[in-house]
Amino acid sequence: MINTVNKSLVMVFFLSILGTNARADTLKLSLQEAIDFALANSYQAQLADKDVQKSKQKVKETISMGLPQVNAEANYINNLEIPATAVPAEFFGGQPGELATVRFGAEQQMSANITANQLIFDGSYFVGLQASRVYLELAKNDQEKSEADLRKLVMQAYGNVLVTERNEKILSENVVVLRKNLKETTALYENGFLEEQDKDQIALLLANAENAQARAKRQIAIAKNQLKFTLGIEVENGLELSENLEQITTQVNNQDYLGQEFNVINHIDYKVISTQEQATGLLMKQEKSNYLPKLSAFYTYQQNSFANEFNFFNSDGQWLSGQFVGLNLSVPIFSSFGRYQRVQQAKVDLERLGIAKKQVAQQLLIQAENAKSEYTYAVQNYQTTESNMKLAESIYQKTKIKYQEGISSSLELTQANNQLIESQGNFINASLQLINAKANLDQALNTY
Repeated sequence: MINTVNKSLVMVFFLSILGTNARADTLKLSLQEAIDFALANSYQAQLADKDVQKSKQKVKETISMGLPQVNAEANYINNLEIPATAVPAEFFGGQPGELATVRFGAEQQMSANITANQLIFDGSYFVGLQASRVYLELAKNDQEKSEADLRKLVMQAYGNVLVTERNEKILSENVVVLRKNLKETTALYENGFLEEQDKDQIALLLANAENAQARAKRQIAIAKNQLKFTLGIEVENGLELSENLEQITTQVNNQDYLGQEFNVINHIDYKVISTQEQATGLLMKQEKSNYLPKLSAFYTYQQNSFANEFNFFNSDGQWLSGQFVGLNLSVPIFSSFGRYQRVQQAKVDLERLGIAKKQVAQQLLIQAENAKSEYTYAVQNYQTTESNMKLAESIYQKTKIKYQEGISSSLELTQANNQLIESQGNFINASLQLINAKANLDQALNTY
């Protein structure tokens, strides 16, 4: 269980505070530091930790049910009218056969007692102890699964920020180049070397590029806010990423572990279904335990006082004490086959979990193979788009030179520019696809 930020993360935090160019509330994190931070501070991690804490308290609660239970009780009765009783009149000197009415008892009565109970044998209690520990194991499994999902979300959100930043940078550079081209084209037009259409074509490209750049800047803010939310950072706080897109894609572009053998037993989803199977098996044992007798012991000490006036706490008040100890045995005999039917239902549930367990195992194997295939394609696509982007940059530069020398038309320059923008966009998308594929592969193979 992760309760505190590790030392390296704390150091990063203070370094970010003391940095000369960083705000006091700005965090600067690498991808791994972001993952560690999220595991300690995200809303998802905190909720999972609370579930584990609650499960631990549930175990203690179940244990306490088998320990001595002590209860105290006090009662006060004011007999506004003492009930009358008919007795033979001859008891008081009357005629035989006649009845006399008398009232027995005091006007006021107070009693106090303390009782201790101790469970001696109850099959359902011992099954409950096992079930509470399995319940705790389920909570821990859920926490582990939550952490696995969180790692994936952080990697994707972190990569998304880098992709949007890289996209904005590319568009910004494109705007700078187009502004320079427009300035040069305008000069050539004013000197009569180019037609007005050529100048307008470049102006149109520049306007589109500026609009795309503005949209990209807004996307950066959106992506950062999503990452902050995933990390558990307040939106108003600053966040800087210490790694760039090239560093991340280099990290994820590593196929060495593709040949590793995948063991489905170690996967968190398989652990979850296995623990659920244990819990269902205990439910069946719980139903079977209802056939067993229950035995408990008890001890009671009590005091009673009777008076016609409320003087129970005066020095002359009289209290009568009593105490007793005993056993309570409950033996189930016949329930019209109700217990039997509940056991059969629990048995069916256990069989269903066995089938579901096999289903999950097959799903995980297929998921792992699909994730490997998608990752392999993502790597190839990333390498291809990177090569195509470099080629498009070369074509654009050559076309630009030809255009400046009057060999190429503005249409050819526009086509080369559009081709370059498209190839850059494909590269950005391929980078994000590679990061997501790596995150999916880590989750599928349970490798962190």
